[in-house]
Amino acid sequence: MRLFTSIAILFLQSIFVNTVYAEESTTECVKISDAFERRLCIENKISDQPFILIPYKPNYFVGSYVDDIELDDPELDNFEAKFQISFKIPLSNYKNGYRCLWVENTHCYTFLGYTQLSVWQMLNLENSAPFRDTNFEPELMITQLMNWSLFGNWKLRMINYGLINHQSNGKSSQFSRSWNRSTLGGVVGDGSSYVGFKYWKRWNEKEKSSVDDLNGDDNPFIEDYVGNFEIEYFHAGDFNNFSVRIRDSKNNSGHMNYELGWSYPLNRRSKFKDSDYRFYVQYFNGFGETLIDYDVKRERISVGFMLTDWL
Repeated sequence: MRLFTSIAILFLQSIFVNTVYAEESTTECVKISDAFERRLCIENKISDQPFILIPYKPNYFVGSYVDDIELDDPELDNFEAKFQISFKIPLSNYKNGYRCLWVENTHCYTFLGYTQLSVWQMLNLENSAPFRDTNFEPELMITQLMNWSLFGNWKLRMINYGLINHQSNGKSSQFSRSWNRSTLGGVVGDGSSYVGFKYWKRWNEKEKSSVDDLNGDDNPFIEDYVGNFEIEYFHAGDFNNFSVRIRDSKNNSGHMNYELGWSYPLNRRSKFKDSDYRFYVQYFNGFGETLIDYDVKRERISVGFMLTDWL
C-alpha cells in the first residue's frame, strides 16, 4: 500500500508539473519551432518553481497484453498495466550552466534523476492484483548542452555523462535483480527529428556463493540480453510523435530488443498543444523490458495515455 501511495503521489506531481508546463509554454517557449530548444526553454522556466519535478524520460500509464506470460506462471494474467514515472532535479544552477570539461562555449548542468517502471497485474483480483515487478533507477549525471553543426540542419545538441546509474527491483533471494552502471550518451537532431544514443559500462560485481547470498551479482549475464548500447529515433511532429528504440545484445548473443511508440494529443484544439496529455500506443519485443524478465523474451502491445514525452 505504501508503494502504491508513493506512486500515486508522484503521478499527481507529474500532472502538476504538466499543468505548469502548459501555462509557461503560452509565452515565448511555445513559439520556438525547434522541439529540443522548446523543451529547454520550458525546463528553464519551471526549474525555479517550488515543489516542481522536471520531467526526464516519458511519463505514461498504459494497459497492455503480454503474450505467453501464463507459461511462466499460470496464476498470471495476460493483461497488466505498465507505467513509468521519471523526473530529474537540478543540483546546479539551471539558469547559468558552468563550463564543462574541455569544450568552450558549452554549458553543463548536474542532475539527480529518478525513473520508476512498474508492471502491475491490475485486474488479477484473485491473486490480490500484485505488482509483478517494479524497477527503481536513481542516477547522478552531468548534461552538456551543445550546438555543433554536423551536416545539413543536423546538430549535436547534447552529451550526457551518467556518473552513477543504479537499477534494482527491491526484491530478495532468487527474485533480486540489480546492477550499477556508468553511461555516456548524446542527442543529434534537426529541429523535429532526433537520434539519441547511449553506451554503458557495467560495474564489476563478485559472483554469488549461492542463490540466497545477499552479496554478489544478481544477474551475471544481463548484458548478453540487454547489451551495453542503445539507439533511439524520435520525431516530434505538429501532433504525431513517433519513437523507435533498439538495443542489441553483447557477446554476439543474438538477442535483439526493440520498442516502438506513437502518441497523439487528446485535445488537439487546445492552445496548450505542447502540454496536452497524449493518447499513447507502445509495442515491445525482446528481452530486459523489466529486470525480473532480463533473460525472458516478452512481446507486449500497450495502449493508454502519456503525461510527458521526450520532447
